[in-house]
Amino acid sequence: MRLALISDIHSNLEALESVLRQIEKEDVDVILNLGDLVGYNASPNECLELLQEKPVLSLAGNHDLALLEVNRAQHFNIIAYQAILWSREQIKPEFLHFFRSLPLTREGQGFLACHGTPSSAEAYIVFHFQGKRVFNYMRHLSHVQVCFFGHTHKRALWFRDIRGKIATLPIAREKMVLDRTCLYLINPGSVGQPRDGNPEAAYAIFDDEEFSVHFKSVPYDIKSAQQRILKAGLPEFLAERLAQGI
Repeated sequence: MRLALISDIHSNLEALESVLRQIEKEDVDVILNLGDLVGYNASPNECLELLQEKPVLSLAGNHDLALLEVNRAQHFNIIAYQAILWSREQIKPEFLHFFRSLPLTREGQGFLACHGTPSSAEAYIVFHFQGKRVFNYMRHLSHVQVCFFGHTHKRALWFRDIRGKIATLPIAREKMVLDRTCLYLINPGSVGQPRDGNPEAAYAIFDDEEFSVHFKSVPYDIKSAQQRILKAGLPEFLAERLAQGI
């Protein structure tokens, strides 16, 4: 099975359109959306309408949960908080059922998927102890060798080998064939608000037969996305950061 991995779309229609156009060329079986469809950018309804036209399995991200329960956004920074309040005002009422139906995790053939960690959409996998905690959880799931996650807006590839060593691998431009004796954590990066210094919309292709992952990114019309943000009256910084990939 070939999976297209997308995450952290954050209402960026132009970025999502570009990524989906590329995915159409990839011969994938399903698109796995790791959460945070809303927040930050200015096209929440349009992004959901576009996703509903595709073979997509989605998860709930922390911004999606905050859309439904604003108290979940109390720990957001002020800009993120303003953006989620705006999204709550804009989202079509008929779309709320979609967000309420989103699971926190999904399991498939050899994989587990979540937004932050398997136990929390708000938690992060950034530091060694956080990765170790998820690997320890995976060891009790005999059928799971890979965990897909998002939330950080940065591409990442973690491994745990049979000796218990845990480390991250540098992200290559070419397809990366993985070691079947290891466990892996894979973050495809962000479609709608990358924070790794590359402003292009990020995604990844995972092939379970080859046991490979290919991290990819695609340019999109950043200026149009910025104009939507400014026209909506959202904070100017949200527009500025798109061009910088921060």
